[in-house]
Amino acid sequence: MLVSSKDMVFSSENVKKLVKRCIPKELIPVDWKCDKSDARSNLESLLECSRGQLGMFENVTALFQALTNFLTAPGCANLLQFNGIYTTLPLIHNSIRGVEYIYKKDVLELISLAVPCPFKDWQAELVRIAVKSRLKCFEADWKSRFNSHCEMVKVVIGKLKVFAANLFECANALFKNTELCMPNLPDFSNVESTDGSYEMLKSFDEKYPIEKNKQFYTRMFSWVMTVGKLFNKVLEENFMSDDSKVTVRLFKIGKDSYVMAHELLQSMKTRNMDVSEFEEEVLQMSNLATFNFREVAQKVKIEDMKNIEFIRITSKVSTIAIPIPAPDGTYCVPATDALYDLISDMIMAKKVLQGINRSQFEHIQQFFNSMEHMFPVEGGDYFISMEDVELMKAKWEKTYEDHFKSSAAVRHIRKVRKGGFTEDDLDKELGYLNLYNCFPEMKLEVELAYKVVNKERNSTLKLEDMHSAVFQCQMAILLGNLPNVYKFLHNQKMCMKWVPYLGCVMCEMAALPTLKKLLNKPSPTKEELKDLMETTTVSEVAPTPKESEVVVEEKDQDVSSDVPKKKRSKKTKKSEESNRSTSESSSSPEPKMPEASKESQSCPKCSRASHFADAANEKLRVSKVECKHLKKELANAELEVEVQKQKGMDKDERIRMLEELLKSKNDIIERQNMDLLQKQDVIMNLEMEVESNYNIIQENSTTIEHLEKSLKKKDYRINELEAQQSSEVRIMEPTRSDVETEKVRDVLFKLLEIQGTIKSGNPVLKCRELAQRICMKAQNKEIEDATRIEAIKFCKKAKIYIQAVNTQLEMIRGSRVVKPEEIPDLPEFPALSRRFLKTYEDLFKSEAPKICQSLLKTPEVKPGELADTDCLICIEEMESEEGTIKCECCKRRYHTECVQEWFKTKRTCPACSSVLLDDSEFPALGQR
Repeated sequence: MLVSSKDMVFSSENVKKLVKRCIPKELIPVDWKCDKSDARSNLESLLECSRGQLGMFENVTALFQALTNFLTAPGCANLLQFNGIYTTLPLIHNSIRGVEYIYKKDVLELISLAVPCPFKDWQAELVRIAVKSRLKCFEADWKSRFNSHCEMVKVVIGKLKVFAANLFECANALFKNTELCMPNLPDFSNVESTDGSYEMLKSFDEKYPIEKNKQFYTRMFSWVMTVGKLFNKVLEENFMSDDSKVTVRLFKIGKDSYVMAHELLQSMKTRNMDVSEFEEEVLQMSNLATFNFREVAQKVKIEDMKNIEFIRITSKVSTIAIPIPAPDGTYCVPATDALYDLISDMIMAKKVLQGINRSQFEHIQQFFNSMEHMFPVEGGDYFISMEDVELMKAKWEKTYEDHFKSSAAVRHIRKVRKGGFTEDDLDKELGYLNLYNCFPEMKLEVELAYKVVNKERNSTLKLEDMHSAVFQCQMAILLGNLPNVYKFLHNQKMCMKWVPYLGCVMCEMAALPTLKKLLNKPSPTKEELKDLMETTTVSEVAPTPKESEVVVEEKDQDVSSDVPKKKRSKKTKKSEESNRSTSESSSSPEPKMPEASKESQSCPKCSRASHFADAANEKLRVSKVECKHLKKELANAELEVEVQKQKGMDKDERIRMLEELLKSKNDIIERQNMDLLQKQDVIMNLEMEVESNYNIIQENSTTIEHLEKSLKKKDYRINELEAQQSSEVRIMEPTRSDVETEKVRDVLFKLLEIQGTIKSGNPVLKCRELAQRICMKAQNKEIEDATRIEAIKFCKKAKIYIQAVNTQLEMIRGSRVVKPEEIPDLPEFPALSRRFLKTYEDLFKSEAPKICQSLLKTPEVKPGELADTDCLICIEEMESEEGTIKCECCKRRYHTECVQEWFKTKRTCPACSSVLLDDSEFPALGQR
C-alpha cells in the first residue's frame, strides 16, 4: 500500500516517536528538531540534518514509506504510545477461501480512516482532535468483546464506502444549514480530562474565542455527534455479529505454510471443538511453536477443518521488524527479522566493522555464540517474542559499550557523482571506509555486489545504491565468518534472501544426491554396449585435440546446467586454469608416424603405439556411447518431471474447483440449517402457546362448572326465601345479618373477579417467560443469576397470593355462615423490581409486559405531596424522599444535587417560579 505523506495527518510528537522506533539512535542527528506543522516537512528536515547518514533512502517519499510500514502493525498506536492526532494503516488479509479479514484490534482504526474532515486550517486540527476523542469512547466496549489477542473479523469494504459516502452527504448538508443552535457548553476553565480534550478546547478558545466563532463551534459539535452516531451504527451492524467460523492465521515461510500451535488450540477451544488428539502435544511446546499446514490437516478432523477460516498473513518487505500479535497476549517478530535488525545495527548504525581488528572480531563471535538459544543452529521456532528481542538488544548494547565503542570519528559513505559510480568506485569506497584493514578478502565481493546493484537499477546508480552495495559486502563477510548464523538462516529458509549473489552450500549439497542419481547411474552391461555399438558408427581415426575438448566441454556443460553456480576465489580460478592446461597437454595426441613405420612390424615401439591408438579408439567409442545413453536418460527424466508437474497442476486445479463447489454447497446447507432453526423456533413457540391456551380453557371450564353448581344452589335458596316472604304478611325491616351477608357477597364477587384475572393473566408462566428471554439475550452470568432469583421470588409470592384467594373462596362457599370480619385480608400481589424491568428494557429496547396490572395496589399519596415523583431538572424518578428538597408552594420535590446546580444561576422553583432556598445554606431559625 503506497501512501502519500500529504494524506497522513500526524502531530510532531507522534512523528518523533515513530522515527525513534524505526531508525537507530546513532543515525538520528542531535540537532534535528521535529517542530514542523506536517509530517513531510519534519522528515525533510531530518534528511537535511543527517548530512548523508540516511543516504540509504532515496528521498523523503522513500523514508516515509519505510516508516509507514511499521504503522501496519496491529495495535501500533498503543505500541508507540501515540496521543493527539495520528493515523495508522491497518492491513486487510485474505483467507484461503478469498474472504477479507482484519485484526479485531484494528477495526476502529480502519473505520476512522473513512471519516473525512470537511474543515480547513486551524478548524480542521480542532475537529480532528474532537473526533478522535469522541471515537475513543468506543474502545472499552469493543475491547471487552475480544476472545484472544490475535482474533480476526470479517470486513466488507463496500459497507465502509457507504459509510464514507453518508458522511460526505452529512458534511454537505451541515454547511448548507445556517440555522443550527449552539448547545449549552459546560465551564471547562478549571476542568481536567484524561485525554486532554478539555485542555485542547480551552487553548483553542483562547486563540479563537467561542463568542466570535459561534457558527464554526456549532458546526463542529454537530459534526462530532453525527460521526459518533454513524460510527456506532456501522460498528454494530458489520463487526459485532458472531461469525460462525474460527479464525486461524496462516504464515508463509519459504515454500511452506505454518500456523501457531497455541493459537490453533485456543481458537478451537472457544468454539468447543475436539482438540484431544493434539492438546497435550501443544501444551508441551513453546509459546510460539508452529505446525506445518500438512500436520494441521492430519491432526484436525475434517468436520472441524470446514469450520476453520485459515487467513494468509503476508509479511511486507521491510527493513524494520514489524510486530505480530502472539497467542499469549504479547507481541512477537519473525526470528530472521530480529536477526536482520541486529546485524543492520552493527553495520549501518554503529559501523562496527569499519574500526575493528581481527582480535576484536572474536567478541562478535562470542556474542553470537551466547545468542544460540535464540538463534539455534537447527533452526528453532520461526518467531521470537518482543521480550527476548529487547534482552538481545540490551546485551548487544553492553557488548558494544565494553569492546567496540570508541571516541574516534567513523567515516561515512561519500556522495556519488551525477553520472553514477563504477565497480572501481565501490572498491575505493570500501577502502575509504577502512573495511579492508580487518577484512582484505572483502575485495572479492566487490564485483558480485556491483553486478547485483547494477542489475536491479536500470537507470544511473545513486547514493542509496552505494549504501546497498557496501551493506551487502559487509553482510557477506559477516555471514562467512559466522557459520552457525548461516546454518540458522538455512534452516529458517532465508539463506538465499539476504545477499542475492551468495549461494548456499547446504542447499546445493541437498540438491546434489538427486543430480548424482541422474548422472551416476550404473554403467550399461557389455551386451547393451554391443547393441549400442552396432547401431552407432564411430570413426577409427584417433581423436584430435579438438574432439577431446568437445567431449570434456559437453560433460562440463551437463553438470553445470543442473548444479547452481557458486562463488569462486581467484586462487581457485588460477589452479583450474593450470589444471586445464596440463590436461590439454596430456590429452593431445602423439605426432603421426610415417607410413613406412606403420608397415614395419619389426619395430616394437611402433607396435606399442598402434596398440595404444586402438585402445584409445575403443575408449573413445565407449565414452561416446555412454554419453549418448546418459543424454537420452536425462531427457527422459526431464520429460517425466514435466509430466509430473503438469499432473500436479491439474490436480491442484481440480482440488480448487472441488473446494469452490464444496464451499457453495456448504453455504446452501448453512442457509437451509438457518431456515430450519427458525422454523423450529416458530413451531416451538406455537406449541407453547397452544398448550397454555388449552390449560386456560380447562381451568375456565372447571370454574364455569363450579359457578353453575353454586348458582343452582343460590336459585334454590332464593325460591325458598321468596316462598317464605309471600306467606308472611308483615314487612320485615333489614337486620344486621342481612347487611353482613351483603358484605360477604361483595367479597365473594371480588374474589371471583381476582381469580378470573389470575387465570387469564397466568402471572407465574409470564414471569418465567420474561426471565427466560432475559437469560437467553443477556449472556452475562451476573444478570442471569439475578434474573433467576427475581423470578423465583415472584413465583413464590404469586403462589401464596393464589392460595390465599382459593382459601377465602372455600371459606365463603362452605355451609356455615361466615362473618365479614372472619375473612382475612389478602396479601399484596407481587410486582417485578425496577432493576428487572430496566434490564428487560435495555436488552429488548421496549417496556416489559405488565403482569396482572389490575391486582397491583397503587401507592398512597401522602397529604401535602404530589403523586408525580419525577425530578423536573434531571427528568429521573425519585425513589425516596431522602436527598430531596420540597417546594412549599407547588409541593414538588427535586434532587438536592440537581437543585444545587440550579441554584448557581437561579433561586426560584423550576415549576412555579416561587422563591426556593437551599436548607444547607439557609437553615430554619432555631436550628443553628
